[in-house]
Amino acid sequence: RVKAEKDAVLKTLEKLSFDSWEIAKAERDKAEIKKKSILDRIEKSDEESKKAEKILASEKSALETLTKSLEKEKKEAEERRLKLDTVLKNNKYESVDEMLGYVLSEDVIAASDEEISSYKQEVITNKKQLEDAEKDAEGRKLIDVDQLKARCYSQNEEVEKKREISNSIKNRLQGNKEKLEKIASQESELEKTRKEYSISTRLYNLVKGTTGNGKITLEQYIQAAGFDGIIAAANRRLIPMSDGQYELYRQEDSLGKKSNTFLDLEVLDNSTGRRRPVGNLSGGESFKASLSLALGLSDTVSMNLGGIQMDALFVDEGFGTLDRKSIENAMDILVNLSGTSKLVGIISHREELMENIPQQVHVKKTKDGSKIAIETGV
Repeated sequence: RVKAEKDAVLKTLEKLSFDSWEIAKAERDKAEIKKKSILDRIEKSDEESKKAEKILASEKSALETLTKSLEKEKKEAEERRLKLDTVLKNNKYESVDEMLGYVLSEDVIAASDEEISSYKQEVITNKKQLEDAEKDAEGRKLIDVDQLKARCYSQNEEVEKKREISNSIKNRLQGNKEKLEKIASQESELEKTRKEYSISTRLYNLVKGTTGNGKITLEQYIQAAGFDGIIAAANRRLIPMSDGQYELYRQEDSLGKKSNTFLDLEVLDNSTGRRRPVGNLSGGESFKASLSLALGLSDTVSMNLGGIQMDALFVDEGFGTLDRKSIENAMDILVNLSGTSKLVGIISHREELMENIPQQVHVKKTKDGSKIAIETGV
């Protein structure tokens, strides 16, 4: 068909007119070249057509073979499907997907077979060991393993406790050893200190007056010596205040007694020449003695403590027990004190004192409370 078409084209070209032979020749040469090209193409097309026909025939044959094979596969597939349905039904699977969940790969199956084989071998080995153990255990007593473990645990705890006690004892022994070494190194110093302590104890007992034989302590001796000074200063006030009748003395016959009466006072009555306890003095006489002791204490403190002055003295009552003469004597002494830069305050209700003291502080009781009034005497 292609060739016929080409021939028709050539015939058409023969009817064409050209202006010259050269042009026609040239055109003919071109046509020949084109013709040869077309013929080559036609020949090639024929060859390709033949190849295509062969391929087509081969494909048709393969298609027929595949069709027959497909039919066979369909038939076999249907048979396998029926068998599969039967297997699913016999094994009570709901679906193929459920069954595939239990399907294992070849590798898994091989590994499982190997594991089963190893397990069977272990079973055989264990069985053999069990038989040997049963033969070896014939005539032996069965032991409770749990009880044995508990006993071992208890013994381990006891061992641990003993170990802790042992370590504690070792530590104590080491500490005691170190202390013993330290004590031994200080033995000479301790002996020296013991001797010094013995001497100091004897000296202390001597000073304290605990050696017997009617002795007093150093503290009591110092107190008595100081008290004697206060009494001497008090007598310088009491003698003129009592018109030379009374003098104070410290009791000396009570030294060494356990009653601690070495600071007790007694008074010498110059009118009788006898001594008696100060507790036998009357109220007025006791006031004079107390005032004298207070003034004596003031003088002693000022004299013994580097010129320290007791610049104020307050006398609370006591004047009510004195007669007029005694009041005058006491006032003379107090006035003399006030003239030596001492402040003397007297608390009393006696009119005689109120008349003779120019500077006064009056305390009056009212409904609204106590009020103070000051008189300077100016």
